Amino acid sequence: MKTSPEKDHPISIREEICISCGVCSTVCMFSVIIMNEETGFPVISPHAPPCNRCGHCVAYCPVSALHMQGDEGNTSSLPDRVMITQKDIRDLVLSRRSVRQYQKKKVPREVLENLFDIVRYAPSAMNLQTVSWQVIYETEDVRTIGSTIISWMSRIIDEQRLQEFVIGSSFPYITHEWKKGRDLITHGAPHLLITYARPEGYTAATDAVIATSYLDLIAPVFHLGTCWAGVIRLAAERSPEVLAAMDLPLDTLPQTALLIGYPALRPYTIPYRKPAFVRWKV
Repeated sequence: MKTSPEKDHPISIREEICISCGVCSTVCMFSVIIMNEETGFPVISPHAPPCNRCGHCVAYCPVSALHMQGDEGNTSSLPDRVMITQKDIRDLVLSRRSVRQYQKKKVPREVLENLFDIVRYAPSAMNLQTVSWQVIYETEDVRTIGSTIISWMSRIIDEQRLQEFVIGSSFPYITHEWKKGRDLITHGAPHLLITYARPEGYTAATDAVIATSYLDLIAPVFHLGTCWAGVIRLAAERSPEVLAAMDLPLDTLPQTALLIGYPALRPYTIPYRKPAFVRWKV
């Protein structure tokens, strides 16, 4: 096997099966892989920036001559044609709803693990993969977070600081309904998923939204419903008590919050949405 000049480089090239097509060097954004003009084989450039392990060279090689550290036994071939129609995608997107009524049963851990196994392929800036997931699995812990948020809202109301928040005017109603037994924070969801990252992860906010969007869209395939919980993230940003209740790793910050569980109801109609506003520069 032909290996890179750097002993610990993530990419290795098998010259014995390489057909010198040059595709790997073409798809390598930063020319980490270049073609050796003398041998005609791809090589690792000694002058390129560090490889970001995007895997394009591995994905596009027609003969599987390239490998990345850690991919042993973890790669699989794509079919010649992915049989997903425009109608399939349209139906999936248009039928997706925010779910705020859940069945009182837990989602098996293996189902959530299957979701995460797919979502880990969501794109991230420069393939930095800054996002991690915290699963608040026990329903009682989800309710504790909701109760802690209610306490925080009540304090904001008492201090007359509602104007500090875009949704501050709804705090009195949310806390009033909570006292009546109606949960407008976690909506009775059995589980809460939180993305988190270290503060220095400057792409983390965008990466987290992308990853959460992927999971949100895929969840119905597993018969699950989801709801973005922006108020939970807001409370975690402003309340040390709410953040502590999430029990995230030290020196990390929440990025998104998503409620998840089996829906108690099913939609029958696709509601209207205004047409897309698109400007064409021609």
